Amino acid sequence: MKIAYHTFAFGGRSWLPSWTMEETIRLTSELGFDGLELGAVRPHGFPDDLSFEQRKQLLKYAQKKKVEFAAICPISTNFNIASPIECERNATKKYIIDCIHLAQDLDCAIIRVDGGWSVKPFLAIDGWSWATEGLSAVAKEAEKNGVSLVLEPVNSQRSDIVTSSHGMEKMIQNIGSVALKPMIDLYHLHMENENPVEVINRLGSKLAHIHFLDARKVDRARLIPGKGELDLITIMDALTRVGYDHWLSFEFWGNDPIAPGRQAVDYFHSYQAKRKQFQGSYV
Repeated sequence: MKIAYHTFAFGGRSWLPSWTMEETIRLTSELGFDGLELGAVRPHGFPDDLSFEQRKQLLKYAQKKKVEFAAICPISTNFNIASPIECERNATKKYIIDCIHLAQDLDCAIIRVDGGWSVKPFLAIDGWSWATEGLSAVAKEAEKNGVSLVLEPVNSQRSDIVTSSHGMEKMIQNIGSVALKPMIDLYHLHMENENPVEVINRLGSKLAHIHFLDARKVDRARLIPGKGELDLITIMDALTRVGYDHWLSFEFWGNDPIAPGRQAVDYFHSYQAKRKQFQGSYV
């Protein structure tokens, strides 16, 4: 397993604080992360803003700083794959396809997607149908380009289409594309009262990406690993048992990316050291 820092910690979801893409790469490297998950939004990775030459310059700089692009994360604002508005659905498909091409240019194999949300007076079942059509279309493009789309279940206060691991599996099965794979976000699982260990055991080797963080239900807080209600040690042990060898992407929102990022890296390295010591005691 490798650890990545989501660029939402450095801007893109609100006004302040905010850093340039180059500063985000530099800080991510200095904090000790192996990679970053690139939010496909301004000021970082909005596809329309980046020429091919600029993308290659970013990749070269990231390689210099020994930071990989772990995943591309399209934002949902203005891009609802389940919208009843046809032009919004079409714009969302185009945006995701643009993110697929961005991923290719940055030597990245993963693009995160979601199922969107319904818009009244239409029902969730209508949104499900539109989302299925849209995700099927972009999955075909992902297949052509040799990259994977990972479908994230989003908690039911923000979405009503794909809100659980079971709904995610149903959508993936309905679409039937080898390019569409499951991912989990520990925050969303916790908000929906799902047991992460059960989900990990059920998905097994199919699991392709993880948003890794701690959480607290009472105020729906995203927290630094070890500061919330999740048993992250047991969760990481479960990941090890099923052979998960992909990214743990730390998606933290707040005013200071430095201290939380450093604590997340320390937490992960401490877990690795303890596990290595434990394994060594049985050699």
